[in-house]
Amino acid sequence: MSDEAQEKSLETLQEAVHEIHSAEAREKWMGWVALASGLIAALAAVVGLYETQATSKTILTKNEAILLQSKASDQWNFYQAKSIKGHIYEVVGRLLPSKDAEYFLKEGMKYSADKAEIKKRAEEFEKQVEGKNAEGEKYYEQHHKLSYAETFLHIAIALASISALTRRKEVLVAAVGLAGCGIFFFLRGVL
Repeated sequence: MSDEAQEKSLETLQEAVHEIHSAEAREKWMGWVALASGLIAALAAVVGLYETQATSKTILTKNEAILLQSKASDQWNFYQAKSIKGHIYEVVGRLLPSKDAEYFLKEGMKYSADKAEIKKRAEEFEKQVEGKNAEGEKYYEQHHKLSYAETFLHIAIALASISALTRRKEVLVAAVGLAGCGIFFFLRGVL
């Protein structure tokens, strides 16, 4: 075999070895893309679960606040009714002669005494409403942070898929960066 033929065979062999190494590198890189995509997808599922729970808790606590506000309003209506009845008895008691007035004045005093307990219950319900509204706001804020986290993670999954199709590593780096943003918002949402 001539030197020229040997040189050509050596070049062909080197190209084949280089091609094998390139193929192995692509295979290895695709493994990393698959691993990153799987991890990001699993994390997105967990974040989605937390976000759904935060949304449910927001709705439940706001509903509880509405129910408690209704109970407080009922108590305030009851308070007003007792107040009006008490005033009516007092007015009638003052307009009647003294021998007949005593009954009406006593009834008016009884209604006034009942009002204090009713007012106390109404104020207790209002405090509970404030507590439930504050709790609901906390869950609502958590919901927003987790929604951002979930969005970043879903975009990261899409970019990882694009990086696999285009075989561009910088797209995978962007996907991992967005996944990092998703993790940041997730931690802000749960801590």
